[in-house]
Amino acid sequence: HKHKKHDALQPCDTEYPVFVYEPAIKEANGLIECGACQKMFLAQQIMNSNLLLLVTDATCDCSIFPSFALKAKEVKYNNSVKCDRMRSQKLRRRPDSCHAFHPEENAQDCGGAAAISASSTLLLFLLATTALLLR
Repeated sequence: HKHKKHDALQPCDTEYPVFVYEPAIKEANGLIECGACQKMFLAQQIMNSNLLLLVTDATCDCSIFPSFALKAKEVKYNNSVKCDRMRSQKLRRRPDSCHAFHPEENAQDCGGAAAISASSTLLLFLLATTALLLR
């Protein structure tokens, strides 16, 4: 739709100052101080998808600390930057369709963990080893 001349256009940019996702970085890791322990984490991009895998150490209990919700912070511009920004941006419209996947993503790989089963030979070996160790 077209905007009328009397409509005052304003930039509406928001940011979440908690993290920045950089597609060039394929993996990141670190430590989170959590009371008396340190919780290790690993974030890794899943190839051919729009997903990130986040793995944390479950042995470190951080439940004593309150959780927090991310709130968007509006980016404020001074008048000269605001005018430049409004001149350089085109009016946006919603895309015709949603592309919530990567073309090379293989959906057949998703949810296959339920089909995993233990080898009966391996199970018998472990039971025999346990029985020998408990004697």
